[in-house]
Amino acid sequence: MVKINADLPVIQAISPNYTWEWNSETDIFCLYDINQRLISRARHCPLLLTSPTQLDVSTPTCHIENSRISITYRGQNPASSLTVSWSFHSDFISLEPLRLTSPEAVDIAQIIYFPEKDGASYKPSMYSHYAVIPGLCMSTNINPVVDLHSRLATTTILGSGAMRGPGLTQQWGLPAHYFCTFNTSDRWNAIGAKELQTQAACWGLAELPQGDFRLEIREIGISPILNLRCDLWKHKPDKLGFNFFITFGENYHEAIRSYYKILQREKVITPKEKKLSPKKKAVLLAPQYNTWGVESALALPSEQLTEDLVRDIFNKLQHSGMQARTFVIDDKWEGVHGELKHDAERFPNFERLLKDIRAQGYNIGLWAAFLRCQNPAALGLDESHLLQTHEGKTLWLDHQTSHYGIFDMTQPKVQAVLRQRAKEFIRRYQPDLIKFDFGYELPSLDVAAPQDMTFAGERLLQKGLEVIVGAMKEENPDLVIMYYGLSPLLIDHYDLHSPDDLVYCIGDYDLETNRRVFFSSLCGELGMPTYSSSGYDWDSAIDIWFDTVASGSLGSLHCFDGDENGEKPSAKHIAKFNGLSSLVRKEAFFSTKPLHAKWQGIRAGLAPSWERVENGKTVLLALRTHQFDGKSTPNGYKDTVQTNVTLVVAALDNEDIAESDHIGIVFWGSGRCTLKNKNKRAKVVEHGLNGTTTEADLIFTDQITLKLQQTETCEWIEVIFEKG
Repeated sequence: MVKINADLPVIQAISPNYTWEWNSETDIFCLYDINQRLISRARHCPLLLTSPTQLDVSTPTCHIENSRISITYRGQNPASSLTVSWSFHSDFISLEPLRLTSPEAVDIAQIIYFPEKDGASYKPSMYSHYAVIPGLCMSTNINPVVDLHSRLATTTILGSGAMRGPGLTQQWGLPAHYFCTFNTSDRWNAIGAKELQTQAACWGLAELPQGDFRLEIREIGISPILNLRCDLWKHKPDKLGFNFFITFGENYHEAIRSYYKILQREKVITPKEKKLSPKKKAVLLAPQYNTWGVESALALPSEQLTEDLVRDIFNKLQHSGMQARTFVIDDKWEGVHGELKHDAERFPNFERLLKDIRAQGYNIGLWAAFLRCQNPAALGLDESHLLQTHEGKTLWLDHQTSHYGIFDMTQPKVQAVLRQRAKEFIRRYQPDLIKFDFGYELPSLDVAAPQDMTFAGERLLQKGLEVIVGAMKEENPDLVIMYYGLSPLLIDHYDLHSPDDLVYCIGDYDLETNRRVFFSSLCGELGMPTYSSSGYDWDSAIDIWFDTVASGSLGSLHCFDGDENGEKPSAKHIAKFNGLSSLVRKEAFFSTKPLHAKWQGIRAGLAPSWERVENGKTVLLALRTHQFDGKSTPNGYKDTVQTNVTLVVAALDNEDIAESDHIGIVFWGSGRCTLKNKNKRAKVVEHGLNGTTTEADLIFTDQITLKLQQTETCEWIEVIFEKG
């Protein structure tokens, strides 16, 4: 229930979960949490950067209808007006697209939300001590939890474009389509100050706009920006501005979770309608090995990846004993981008190679940058079928040794050609998994645009996915699509999240993976698990696998001939990969909760331990002992699992760990683990490398205590409880 108070000049919308407040004299709005603590405040009136002159509006008036508040600004010409409308619900707020009335044609370049005008320029005015921006930077140099008092000044991408846009080098979290804010007390270092810290608000899109979604950070403030560039492309958007859902949570992890949940409840997205056959689910959660790490280790130019080398990589994987079940051939197997065909000279027997790998029990994964085109003539197209600059020239890009354009997916002829190519690609190579790459390099509207501006901006990637992924899944409904995006608005197209690429995180592969999984773990509630990938050294591998097992499946890019430090895998590396793979859960829909997480500072967005919940039951715990001190976790596991070593414990059936008859454990170091259980007898099986096993029978009352002895070759401990 929302109550509207209009005690001018202040208007309030009061909910059990938040308070929204606007002052008509100052044009400042404030957002408060459940405890009436200020999350953020900002100048309310948006700024429209227009051509040829800036549209100037002021003098607000307000109209209230039920739980909807509309604030209208008029300029010197009374016929010009700009209206901002908010709809208030018990647990979220909807900020609607703008309504603009103008007697003259107006070409809008950008819409700046919450700006502070400073003469002829502006600065962002939304103040909150912290902004949370997943995927802000590809490296660990800048934390995605930004202390705005650091005065970081940049424009960051929250949508589908990164490599050709402004600001920092971004990639892995894109598109995210949301950001968060939370605040401290005015004296954040005072006694008890953390008790006064606010809850968090998540600002997430409820639909894809016809522009580029950005966030400007400057002068202890932020401003969401919609980059339209109507001045360049002379188009009129069907909607002006964003449609935001603002959701709330105890912290930003919970606020994002609320965003995902409310999108589902309001039927904006319907992920549970996705059909997951047993075959697709098996591929989705299978441990992977990817050739890219070897390609990087060898600094391999495109023309040097050969069939013999791929066979050699596959043979070394098998010889290592690593029990990956999906073999992914990454970049450079194609002849040229756009044709979706292998290079016949370098891979004279490519289809035979795939058949041989599949015959040995592996799924096949293939990398492709589907939106790139090197030679449109080979497809019966020409340069006009590629994205064009506003000068009417074809946009050509360069990456490594490739020179290519970007398909204009809005043109019917391009759609027809690529649908046919995508279907032929699936029929010919029969991949089980596709690593859909470089969708995030779509250029901003500052650089290029499609022919049909209905699908400009954030909608262009969606159109490409509808065409290409739609055609591939028509041919093979069990196909798994792996992508980098966190956006819930594209969940119909993605199946598996990849936190790649860690190439800029040398020395911090494990740290950065933990942080990326901290955000991507929430996608499990959308039916999209996380594939761990890995860094490029063996030293960080085990920690990466530990941090991913609660949210999805394991992966490896590693080179068996040596990494950047010259190190090769030990028996322990292989044993831990195999052991953790045995504990991977078999469900795509789940909830992952970080335990003992840090929320501020350099350790913000990191979790030492994890809890996985399915259907209200805790089915997996990943516990690092230095953070597990015997205190109760959120579901009360003080009495269920007690340990003095780092371990992962998982139910191997669909029961809660405390009720399960079949449990698996992977551990680090020697020590003890006590499990509470309703049964009285158990068979304990230790699994080692090369299929070796040892068994023991135990009798106990109420709980079983296991003495854990770490060896290099121990993969995992299986506990089979017997009734009676």
